[in-house]
Amino acid sequence: MKVIYPAVLMLFFAGSMFSQTGGVGINNDGSSPNAKAMLDVSSTNKGFLPPRMTSAQRNSISSPAAGLIIWCTNCASSVELNVYSGELQIYNGFFWTNLLGGTPLGLPGAPTIGAATVGYLEALVTFTQPASDGGSPILSYTAKSSPGNFTGTLNQAGSGTVTVTGLTNGTAYTFTITATNENGTGLSSAVSNSVTPGIGGSYGGGKVFYLDISGEHGLIAATSDQGGIRWALYDYESITVPLGTSTVFGAGSANTDHIISQHGAGATGYAAALARAYTGGGYNDWYLPSKDELNILYLNRAAIGGFTNDNYWSSSEPYGAPPNNVWSQNFGDGLRGCSLKYQPNRVRAIRAF
Repeated sequence: MKVIYPAVLMLFFAGSMFSQTGGVGINNDGSSPNAKAMLDVSSTNKGFLPPRMTSAQRNSISSPAAGLIIWCTNCASSVELNVYSGELQIYNGFFWTNLLGGTPLGLPGAPTIGAATVGYLEALVTFTQPASDGGSPILSYTAKSSPGNFTGTLNQAGSGTVTVTGLTNGTAYTFTITATNENGTGLSSAVSNSVTPGIGGSYGGGKVFYLDISGEHGLIAATSDQGGIRWALYDYESITVPLGTSTVFGAGSANTDHIISQHGAGATGYAAALARAYTGGGYNDWYLPSKDELNILYLNRAAIGGFTNDNYWSSSEPYGAPPNNVWSQNFGDGLRGCSLKYQPNRVRAIRAF
């Protein structure tokens, strides 16, 4: 065993430091360090002083190592006594914690997670503010996704909703929420429900009901029906649209233009005009879906919501059928058939993006 007397340590400990393979002992009785310890400090009349600092100074430590120990001089609080004092804290690799393993006093508690709902390339995550703000007003809340670690921040003290953007359509995500005050960030909330951005997501004045293979373009439906109305005015009930209509996917907008052209500018009281007059989200390019677009809307009706178990108009006339017939689809059982143009079927406007 080798005995070393460093001058600096002598000033603080008035004892000796003993080193041997596997450990170092600091004491005033010359005993060997514990064989299981790299550092064994023992005394009967002195203590160990870790670095002492305020919470702000602690938070300025860049990339603290897991296991780092400090004494935070203003992190413990007593609400009853309205005083702030210190406590020993350890960085656990994610956040600073006290010796009880919980959020150190001075940090906010964990928010209560609410429901996560989908958008287009985003999600909305609701939460309730924590029971304790740690003695300092909460400044912000941060939602983090899994996978991806995408984040969104809401700068306020109370409960609310955080929007997390940058998500990938078709990927399932869950979220947690943390609260931050001037002392730092507290514990995470429980994990939210899983959501998949894309179909059913709010975007462009309505909800997405179709996405192309790129995931960047598709079709949006209004969030509610525009009403029940006839397909054509009386004078045009038995006349085929002169410019023609098509049943195929992508034809709805042109069909709507052709139907409106037949009736004349300014005419109202029929399905295509009602769809085009809709301005949800501030957009004026809504239209009556084609037969194939209407079927896709039916297949994804649960993600959009607000439908009745009635017939909905398409903008497509059937080829070879009498001119007073138009394709429609029942949103109760999905059956497609022809309705007469004077019938008051339902209208749900759509638009492309």
